[in-house]
Order: sequence, then C-alpha cells, then structure tokens
Amino acid sequence: MNKKLVGSAVVGAAVLAIVVVQFVGGGEEAPAAAPPPPAPAITKGTLETYRLADATGPGSAIEIPVPSSWAVSRDKERASFRQGELLLETDRVPITQEDPVSGLRALAGSQGTVAEHTPIADRDAAEWDFTYDRGGVSRRVTVVGLGAGDALVTVRFEAPVAEFERNRGVLDEALKIRG
Repeated sequence: MNKKLVGSAVVGAAVLAIVVVQFVGGGEEAPAAAPPPPAPAITKGTLETYRLADATGPGSAIEIPVPSSWAVSRDKERASFRQGELLLETDRVPITQEDPVSGLRALAGSQGTVAEHTPIADRDAAEWDFTYDRGGVSRRVTVVGLGAGDALVTVRFEAPVAEFERNRGVLDEALKIRG
C-alpha cells in the first residue's frame, strides 16, 4: 500500500473522531457557567454623615457607610448612590415621630410592611419592606429608619426583585452605622 494513502487515511480518521466527539458527545463535559459577579462592595471609610441638631461630642452624628465608586446625586439631605439597577439612598426626613416604627409608618401609608428592626448604633430602628413595578419590572425595596431627635434618618436599598438578595450585602454594609 501507498504510505501517503495510509497516512491520509489515519489523519482523516483522527479528524472524523474529533468531529464526532464534539457533536455527538463523550469526552469532557462543557465547563459550568461562570458564577455571577460578586455583589458591589462598599469601600470602607466612605461615609454619609448626618449631624444631629443640638448634639455635640460622641453620638452627635449618624455616619452611614456608602459605596464610593457608584454614581451619586444629591437633593437637599438625600444622597442617592446608583450602580446599574441598584440604588442605595440615605436621607434625613424631618418628621415628628414617637419612634422609628411610627415614623416609617407615616411615610409608608398602606404600602408594604413596617416592623421593628434590631437597634443600630444604640438607636431604635424600624424596617419597611415593599415591592412596586417600574417600567414593567418588579422592584423590591427595604428602608431602615433610625430615630434622630426631630428627624428620621433612612437608608433605602432598591433592586429588581431577581437581583435583590444577591446584592443585599450592599444594604448590610450600609447598616454598619456609627453614631
């Protein structure tokens, strides 16, 4: 037999075997899908500060850790931090309240649920949870309020429902409030 003919047949059979394995199966399984990107982190040391009226010394301000790399906009005492569809917002709401629960209930009206939250930085706190639709996308919101004398300081985290839990670490970091 011709050596070139035998060599071509061997190479052809090898190529055919590779093609069959790729299309029919066998061999190694396809690699698993890449894990989702990690939740955005809050850089330590970046704080949104709310000074308390008529207070001096320790406890005279509420300091909220916020993401330094997110786009920020400000309107009076509200600071909004955005990254894609995620929103972290801090605010001081001048509202007369007996406690944070009554303050958040006044803001919430009949939307969602308001309940006590474990104290934060030795301050009473409350949590308001609700969902709403924006542009056909269901969004989940958690607002945590802290009593601050004649105001309620709030931390709001909002994301599409499908992304809320995966990115909840942003809210958890923001709630490491000092003051």
